[in-house]
Amino acid sequence: MQLATILRDRAAGVKLDPVERQALKVLADDPIFSVALRYAELLDEGEAMVARHSGRPATHHVKALARQRIDAVRRLESHYRQRLTHARGTSSVSDRLSVLVVREIAGREYDRALASVLRQRGLRSEAISLPTVRLWSWLNNAAGARTPGDEAVPPGVRRLLRMHDTAFVQAVMADAKSSHPEAAFEHPAVVERWASCTSEVESRLRSARDQCDRTLRGRVPKGQRAKETGRLRSAAGAYAMASARNLMADFALKSLRLQVLQQYGQQRFQQFRVAILKEATETVFRTEPALAAEVARASAEHRRTCPRWSPGNPCLTCAPGVATVVRERLSTRADASAGKAQTATSAPSEVEAGDVTGSTCSGGRKSFACSDFRGQLSANLGRIIGVTELQHDTATGRFGYGWMTEHGEWGTGGGAAANVHDAWLQAVCRTALELGGGVSRVYVLCRDQRAASVVNHVVKVKFVAEALGFPVTEQTRKLLTRLIDSRGKVSASANCCQERHRGAEAAGRLADLAIRARQPGGTEAIKAAGDKVAEEFRRLSETNSVQSPKESGRALWVPGGSNAGELHWRGALLRVHLADGWTELPDGLKATVEDRQRLRLVVDHPRRGSTPLQTESEVLLRRTGRRWELHGVSWPRGILPGTLVTYRWRASERLIRASSELLPQPERIDDLTYRHRYDIRVVTRENAPGAEQGGQGHDLSDAAWVMRTLRILGHLSADGSAILAEEALVRNCLELGLQQKRVTRVHSAVERLLKEQRIGRVWGSLDGSDQPSYPPRRGETRVRLLRYAPRLERLAPPAPRRPEAQSPGREEVVNGFVRRLPAGRQASDEQKELHHEAVRSKQMVNRPLPDGYTFVRPHHRKR
Repeated sequence: MQLATILRDRAAGVKLDPVERQALKVLADDPIFSVALRYAELLDEGEAMVARHSGRPATHHVKALARQRIDAVRRLESHYRQRLTHARGTSSVSDRLSVLVVREIAGREYDRALASVLRQRGLRSEAISLPTVRLWSWLNNAAGARTPGDEAVPPGVRRLLRMHDTAFVQAVMADAKSSHPEAAFEHPAVVERWASCTSEVESRLRSARDQCDRTLRGRVPKGQRAKETGRLRSAAGAYAMASARNLMADFALKSLRLQVLQQYGQQRFQQFRVAILKEATETVFRTEPALAAEVARASAEHRRTCPRWSPGNPCLTCAPGVATVVRERLSTRADASAGKAQTATSAPSEVEAGDVTGSTCSGGRKSFACSDFRGQLSANLGRIIGVTELQHDTATGRFGYGWMTEHGEWGTGGGAAANVHDAWLQAVCRTALELGGGVSRVYVLCRDQRAASVVNHVVKVKFVAEALGFPVTEQTRKLLTRLIDSRGKVSASANCCQERHRGAEAAGRLADLAIRARQPGGTEAIKAAGDKVAEEFRRLSETNSVQSPKESGRALWVPGGSNAGELHWRGALLRVHLADGWTELPDGLKATVEDRQRLRLVVDHPRRGSTPLQTESEVLLRRTGRRWELHGVSWPRGILPGTLVTYRWRASERLIRASSELLPQPERIDDLTYRHRYDIRVVTRENAPGAEQGGQGHDLSDAAWVMRTLRILGHLSADGSAILAEEALVRNCLELGLQQKRVTRVHSAVERLLKEQRIGRVWGSLDGSDQPSYPPRRGETRVRLLRYAPRLERLAPPAPRRPEAQSPGREEVVNGFVRRLPAGRQASDEQKELHHEAVRSKQMVNRPLPDGYTFVRPHHRKR
């Protein structure tokens, strides 16, 4: 705080004494200098706001302090990157080529051997890997000590470590509001947790300051103005401290990461690491002597023939190629011993996400990408897949590339490369950088195995080696460095599928145009072609369901319900079922049925206190791919999406009976009242904002777009709640069709929904495949999630109707209608709700109920 005062005095032109000038000179390159500048900058900004409301002249030093702070931060960032580069290149110990080849081939066997070696030494599985989380614990283990316990840290730090998440955030908030910040937060054991929540605290306190400012801009009684001004001054000071502490936390976390990298790069640690890997390799060799012989033979041959090999460059990037040779020889040896005539190529025992090893697939040319490749990907809905194609001119060295996503995003580019592998490497990097802004994971599919291997290796080790397996340009190295620093998680894969799928064809057309972009009209041709394929892919993506089959209420066989030739299943109704008049049977139909046979479906929809609704329709049983469907269904009027329907069918007969089941008492879910049993997960998905518009969402507000994205693309739980990583929200909104110009309003919409308590912001975790979990699981990466939970309210059942005297005459059905009320009267909440339900079920025209009118529900009367 004293340093901030000196900095403000200097900005105001006050003459400093020699001691103060010397302090500024000494601390100019220290992180505390940038932190103090940020504190001084925001204090000055806050005092200017207070002066404006008090009628006093305001100082104008904010811009000068901001420029000084930006320059200081840039100097620190540059120094940090230099130290990072130095730390990554300090180790002179390289992995053995034979170790890398065995890891490529043995897969699970090698992992089990490595885990056994680590256990024997009393080490955890992550002890010899460069960590990304739990840095303090790793640093202490790597230094030879055990994980720090309560006795290894000061009492203040111990108190912070024992706090649960809510209490910890409150402690960070209190620290920001205090005039004497707590030093315990800067301890390495707490830094990671501290840095993860300082941004949230800063955002809250800024909102509090801005709210005080807005209050004073309005009409405030004279007696309250001084009090409100004092509140603004306190809020501005708290926000200034929170922002400064946020910057301090960022610097502290970077310093801790640098310590970890320096420890990891020490020659002693690398020798220890290589020794463990070698011991695990020898364990595998003892159980597979044939593998040991072939690896030694292939490695020796490669060292003799590879022009890039030297003691300082042991061909680490060549390991995949050597592994391929070993696999072929092992396969040939196995075939010879079995007396086979042909040679078969063995596949790796384990396929990691993003690596394609198959040569054929069942997806067909019309699918966007190889179905076998997509089956290996993470189930995280926040991912995005880009297919890249390339055209390379070997005479000039120039290339053009194009990329495409299944949702219609596209891009092109070009440049000069040292060879075709370098061209592919540049194309993959540029595609990943253009797609990898804030999503959880980006997959780039190309057609060059060597380029894909380099990208995956560089992203994994966070370092661009001098030798990459083939000559590359300086531009390629810059792209790889940018890829390391990108926020998204990037994987590349080589497309070995024999089919040329729709995504590759579209990207190939763009690549053909990109290499001719310098010709007259080339740019216009690229734009026209890109817009055309984008529109085609958007139409295809809109026709495909965005829901996961496991989450969308797929029909299931009732356990033990099918006997004596009767089929018994249950499923939740989707909007598409109700709108298009169809339903589906569960997978695995074992009864012998005929395709396209005509059947009769009777649906019973009971109602409390009145005659059940019943519909009867002639339906067509049709097989679509592997799924059996019933088409031509007439559903009862008023049935809501998510309602569970139970079906019974004796396959030897033409009659299928279906029925819904009444709840013990009605339940209101958000703004809809359900009287029949339902699947809460389907209710969450199918009643998301914009569902009535057929999924287009053109007329939705910003808050509705956030809610729609969270409910449709969020990870569903059994209770109907949906969670989504907050950093992936914008990408998912765009995936559902949000216009790019509205992206800047998403954050304010989130804050509004949080304030209205329609959604929540919680701490969760991501597992190895980026699947979110709430509450967070031990050992997984902690992230901030947005969570939607349906608001459920059980309603009192309606009073039973009083019996009416029987009267002769004929009974008729009266449909619901709108009726004018006497002057001064208004419709009750129940009638408004019934009218809203009638509109949603298309019984009434979609218009709001006017003032002075009520809704009369459908009923029977006698004539």
